[in-house]
Amino acid sequence: MAPTPRPTCTVCGGPHVLFDRDVVLGKYEVDFHRCTSCGLIVLPDPTWLEEAYASAIYDGDSGLLRRCRLMSTLTTTLIRSERLSNGRFLDWAGGYGTLTRMMRDKGFDYYTCDAYANNLLAPGFDGDENASYDLVTAFEVVEHISDPVAELEKLAAANDRLFFTTRLQPAIPPRPSEWFYYALESGQHIAFHTQRSLEVLAERLDYQLTSNGDNYHLFHRVPLRATTKILLSPRLTQAGRSSVSAARGAVGRLRARGSAGA
Repeated sequence: MAPTPRPTCTVCGGPHVLFDRDVVLGKYEVDFHRCTSCGLIVLPDPTWLEEAYASAIYDGDSGLLRRCRLMSTLTTTLIRSERLSNGRFLDWAGGYGTLTRMMRDKGFDYYTCDAYANNLLAPGFDGDENASYDLVTAFEVVEHISDPVAELEKLAAANDRLFFTTRLQPAIPPRPSEWFYYALESGQHIAFHTQRSLEVLAERLDYQLTSNGDNYHLFHRVPLRATTKILLSPRLTQAGRSSVSAARGAVGRLRARGSAGA
């Protein structure tokens, strides 16, 4: 009998090793694999996803609106930092259109698209993942994707900036019972990135990566303004989780100094 092929990483092609086992959705015992090259942890055969996505948004996600408010503030700061306020924007995999509604209420030309959820809150503002935008956002999406190169390549081909969130693994990879972000009760999180896995993913999609080393990441093909580098600075993240207000203040101070020196 021929040996079973050893699974390989969809990001870097490195070999997988068994990392741990645990229970998903309270009843499915599943394997967690870890890439020995880039460190990506995946659940390689998620046969339970149809059940996990019976509702497009997990019913237990009690932080959805708070997170959208936070991300609308951060995205607004990023757009203004990059001087893109008059541009067009897309929230990819945008769920019910919550972020798009908030951004349109702020005056931005924002659109949403999601193949698995109905746009309930921003009707009439459906976007196209094959079109070009000045900035694409994708918040809390990458951890749902088993093959991000394949999933993102069309979007990446048309867009020079992709701003997204996903929580990077701690320095010592945590066991499933030790880290909330595995979200075992929802069954929807199936890929857990490292800084290295995002660097490789960016390279494969012809991007550069700028990251705060924790949860905010920007793929880009254009040089970033100094204010944007501050916004995504790991130093601000180390200062505290609620770093958006600190980032806005730092960006504002730098812009003020630039105006004064003009």
